Amino acid sequence: MKPVRLWIGLVLLTLGVLGLLDASGVLDAGSAIDRWWPLAVVGLGVTAMLAQGSVSLGPVVITAIGIVLLVDQQGWTDQSIIWPTALVVVGGAILVGLGRRTVADHHDRPVPMVMFGGTKVRDDSDHLTHQAVSAVFGGATLDLRDAHIDEVATVDAFAMFGGVQILVPKDWRVSLGGTPIFGGYDDKTSGNGSLPPDAPVLKVNATALFGGVEVANQPH
Repeated sequence: MKPVRLWIGLVLLTLGVLGLLDASGVLDAGSAIDRWWPLAVVGLGVTAMLAQGSVSLGPVVITAIGIVLLVDQQGWTDQSIIWPTALVVVGGAILVGLGRRTVADHHDRPVPMVMFGGTKVRDDSDHLTHQAVSAVFGGATLDLRDAHIDEVATVDAFAMFGGVQILVPKDWRVSLGGTPIFGGYDDKTSGNGSLPPDAPVLKVNATALFGGVEVANQPH
């Protein structure tokens, strides 16, 4: 089941249960929703991680945002501390991402997170198994056209107010899925249906939060 569909189903189920409890006088559904709605954001992040079978940047960011909102709504700590702490985390991520906007060669190593800029990274690994690429308020291109997959490899792609493009050889089979939140992902590769059964497979776990992830054979 797709993570967004599972998340929507759980949210609707929860709202229905709360409505029934409110109608029976057990609790005030409006008050409960007002206090606990950030759990829906936390649940979306956790659901995405369970669907991917791994912990990647996109679902972690969504989960962290939900936790910050939950702490704020519950008043579990001084409100003057919550958002400065969130800004410190975001600022640290920005410092990590700054200055990495040039073309580089990587060999099966995670690609740095790009923020407020653009980058193109080429990976020509002989035995590619996993990669990760992220773009926040920017754009990132991961070029895998010179890489080799023995059987199966995965890519975790995260786009938040930005875009990620993944370039792959024409003889790879692409399996694209993920979590689009006011964003989307698109498989623009050619020949997926005409490839032999033993063609190498690239599984792309895409998280698009007000952004987009694209897999293609050639750059546009």
